[in-house]
Amino acid sequence: MGEMPALSGMLFCADCGAKLYQVRHRGWTHEQELFVCATYRKIKGGCTSHQIHNVQVEEILLRELRFIRELAKEHEDEFVKLAVSQNEKELNRLLRDSRKELDQAKQRMEKLDTIIQKLYEDNVEGKITDERFVKMSATYESEQRELENRINELQDILLASEEKKLNVDSFLKLVRKSTDITELTPEIIRTFVERIEVFQPEKVPGTRTKKQTICIHWNYIGAVEIPEKYRKTA
Repeated sequence: MGEMPALSGMLFCADCGAKLYQVRHRGWTHEQELFVCATYRKIKGGCTSHQIHNVQVEEILLRELRFIRELAKEHEDEFVKLAVSQNEKELNRLLRDSRKELDQAKQRMEKLDTIIQKLYEDNVEGKITDERFVKMSATYESEQRELENRINELQDILLASEEKKLNVDSFLKLVRKSTDITELTPEIIRTFVERIEVFQPEKVPGTRTKKQTICIHWNYIGAVEIPEKYRKTA
């Protein structure tokens, strides 16, 4: 079916985190091509579709890419302050939530050790049968293994987050090297964009229309919310 679309592999579900699956068929025009959540396709009830057409994302991405590039060039000092302050807040939130979950997981692990030890003692004393002991201990041990895996994941997240340094300078170097962007290509997208999160469409109250949000995470600086005052002057 020819080359893969420029956005392939770049879109992710904002709810379940899975990649969005490219849907296209022979004879379709580019305007008909769309993405849907991979979890939605694979697991019944696992997620909602998050359906969005390629051209919709491309239109928004091109507009936002040109805008943030121009903003970084024309208001460099303010852009740096904006990117740093927003990403520090997000990083602090991630660290706080991860540490809290890690503490809870460790506490649960200790409690499970106590429960399993008590089951063993009850079995030895004849308070519960061998069959009951095996069944109950297997359940708790399975939970322990899942917790161990999650604890390792959280420790990795914390380590990576604490070592991560916001690299606005690297993003600015990309901006300075780039020329005016008139169209999207796979190379341009991957140069500036880390990933794009797609949210499920929501109905606009009082109307029959729906709106859909996407969140662009830029390379080196992550997602940056631009205050309206800058958009009015753009």
